[in-house]
Amino acid sequence: MTTQKVQLTDTILRDAHQSILATRMRTEDMLPIAEKLDKIGYWSLEAWGGATFDACLRFLKEDPWERLKALRKAIPNTRLQMLLRGQNLLGYRHYADDVLRKFVERSARNGIDVFRIFDALNDVRNMREAIKSVKKNNAIAEACVCYTTSPVHDNNYFIEMAVKLAELGSDIICIKDMAGLLTPTDAFELVSGIKKKTGLPVHMHCHETSGMGSISYFKAIEAGADILDTAISSMSSGTAHPPTETIVAALKGTKRDTGLDLDLLEEIAEYFREVRRKYHQYESEHTRINTSVLVSQIPGGMISNLASQLKEQDALGRMKEVLDEVPNVRRDLGYPPLVTPTSQIVGSQATLNVLTGEKYKVITSEVKNYLKGLYGKPTAEINEEVRKMAIGDEAVVSCRPADLLEPELDKLTRELGDKAKSIEDILSYAMFPNVALEFFEQREAGNLQPELLIPQEDAESKRASTPHLASSEFNIKVHGELYHIKVAGAGHKGKGERPIFLVVDGQLEEALVDSLVEVVPSHAGHIETRPTVSSSRPKAKDDGDVTTPMPGTVVRVEVKVGDKVAAGDTVCVVEAMKMENEVHTPIDGVVKEIFVKEGDTANPDETLVRIESE
Repeated sequence: MTTQKVQLTDTILRDAHQSILATRMRTEDMLPIAEKLDKIGYWSLEAWGGATFDACLRFLKEDPWERLKALRKAIPNTRLQMLLRGQNLLGYRHYADDVLRKFVERSARNGIDVFRIFDALNDVRNMREAIKSVKKNNAIAEACVCYTTSPVHDNNYFIEMAVKLAELGSDIICIKDMAGLLTPTDAFELVSGIKKKTGLPVHMHCHETSGMGSISYFKAIEAGADILDTAISSMSSGTAHPPTETIVAALKGTKRDTGLDLDLLEEIAEYFREVRRKYHQYESEHTRINTSVLVSQIPGGMISNLASQLKEQDALGRMKEVLDEVPNVRRDLGYPPLVTPTSQIVGSQATLNVLTGEKYKVITSEVKNYLKGLYGKPTAEINEEVRKMAIGDEAVVSCRPADLLEPELDKLTRELGDKAKSIEDILSYAMFPNVALEFFEQREAGNLQPELLIPQEDAESKRASTPHLASSEFNIKVHGELYHIKVAGAGHKGKGERPIFLVVDGQLEEALVDSLVEVVPSHAGHIETRPTVSSSRPKAKDDGDVTTPMPGTVVRVEVKVGDKVAAGDTVCVVEAMKMENEVHTPIDGVVKEIFVKEGDTANPDETLVRIESE
């Protein structure tokens, strides 16, 4: 057993708030404490990657690259670490190698020292180019084995995978226990086996979701683990990570003493204790310790975001049904580890199965791509009946998926044109095209408006007997002019009236309404109701009226008026819960009318496209 001190990585700037607060912490709440974080002596601070990139653009209206630059400037003496999804980078699809190489280069140039690289299917082929690119940029390549349990996963599987990662040039092996499934016994065996077979340092990443994280850490330390992921206590435990101070105190005076200052750590904990109150609206009972994760295997960050997404669908009360359905979908898909993007893919499909009342009635585009082999090779066999429902007789990819991709950086650059102010903008667009375009347009117009944070006292006020606002998003016509209204939140009740905050065509405005109107904040920071659209859109009543099975946003319209279509053809694509869902025509015919365009909200009872039989 090694006698060197245990090193710590604190996840407070990334995974801790991703797991507990749906990734909503803003840069303005990170910078004031940066100097103290830099003084601690952490091995690294995880500060970027994962869902933070998406959340910055989509919800916080921050440029994630500017966040990275600001953190690098404020934390000059501590390694900054990011989470990289292998060939998926930070998105939900595989990217061509030229995009991957440029993304790694710019990330390193802007301040990342350590790249934690994983593949959601543990397909080593999908990690090869990322490891190579990180090494080329003189950064540290920390490659992961994504720990999971299933009939086809055991410790030997993970140890042999670690050997392959070492052969690819990895500097460190990370055991990534994203759902808190790792038992103390398996932790000891895995660390011992990996160190014996590879000779590389081992970095442990355990979530506390099942309550086993701290116990497993101590068995891992006995086996010689070198680095542990922890979270400052005020943002720890539950679906996050074991508390930093607890590990520091427990090892104090031993041969593996971390040497970190508990008094300074407490100052940092107190700071984030207050910061956490600011984001109370994203808290959820589903981010506490819950041993049901041993069955569902949904990781902390996914539970937090799944609760948020179900809330937006007005279906949070069906969380247990969704969690019960997750293992079934996972089995059908060949037992993938549940880590982004497979956790999102499996979780969203399980949600669709529950909310539509029929298994695989609606299959997301991402599930179809997964079943085509475009994410890599699953460890176990796929349910061929489900595959047939999803892709019919289409061929399944057997090579490294990225080998099929043409270079795309030049194409993306041309598409974006003068909307891009830098190569970083082009990379943001590559990750999240629609979200990035909206961000760039709002940035250009000078009206970037983050989600409104609702004061805690408002959320805690009594609301049982008061009516809700009818909707959170709608269109209204005044003197012939159409305005798009989004209800962002409410202020304190006064005598007879209270302020309601409205985003009118992108501009935040305040209106006074009767104080009996009650606003109930959702995890998305809006209203606890489903969005609506203009009343001019007709209700579905005929066989040819195409509708969406779930509320969402139209991201593409695939047909035009006059097109001939056959039953089952895709007519538009609606994004719900960050997943794209194809909407099909139920009949053969001709496209008679189209009632939506890209960016519109869509509801299940309204006609999106009307098909007329020939």
